[in-house]
Amino acid sequence: MGSKSGSGRRDETLEDVSHVFLDVGGTLLYSEPSASDILHRIFAARGHLMDRERIARLLRTPETIVTFIRPFPAGRENEFFREMNARIVEHLGLEPDDAMLDEIHAEFDGGVAWRPYPEAIDTLKALRGAGFRLGIISNASHTLPETLRKIGLSEYFDTITYSFDVGAEKPDVRIFRRAVAQAGVPEERSLHAGDSFQADYLGARRAGLHAVLVCREGEPPAPCPQVRSLEGLADLLGVRRSPP
Repeated sequence: MGSKSGSGRRDETLEDVSHVFLDVGGTLLYSEPSASDILHRIFAARGHLMDRERIARLLRTPETIVTFIRPFPAGRENEFFREMNARIVEHLGLEPDDAMLDEIHAEFDGGVAWRPYPEAIDTLKALRGAGFRLGIISNASHTLPETLRKIGLSEYFDTITYSFDVGAEKPDVRIFRRAVAQAGVPEERSLHAGDSFQADYLGARRAGLHAVLVCREGEPPAPCPQVRSLEGLADLLGVRRSPP
């Protein structure tokens, strides 16, 4: 591919990349409070003291919780998330009951605010300015496009591919293949970046895309290309960012 305007030195393994796909939660946006904080608080109120990192690790491995097998129609998100929350509770060694699941739903439904990471908007602007086309690949419900619009991020993305619409969630290769088909780009010219080693990195690689793990803290379970923030992703792609 041709060189991108405003570029520095790009990682040579990514020379042919023209499209960059991003995960949402933990990569582009963070929640206040976090999902692990909400669950930790609800469990503690019932006398179950549990390490937050143990909860966070499980939430980063969605393939151990539930897998979509068909498109999930709008209006049935609550049904899906209730089932998923029950599986999460079980995987953590507890017995889910209706009262607990009702409280978890209420907390996530009304008490969570999604915010972009501090470097997110500047990095998106820099990538777009350097000529890259951008897309989203997310395990998310039908509310995702509106969430991105309200935050002011939808304008940066050419495509938004999410699991409730596709009927498959990362790391299933079908969601990655739908994304590249929607974007009209071959896998070998596509890069996906996300914060889950299993769902984002391995899923993208199995589908034939380049992949980078956004590892904001800790270390990945196995060696792989990784960055600590979206700024690091821009650096890998040789994109110069405007000074603050």
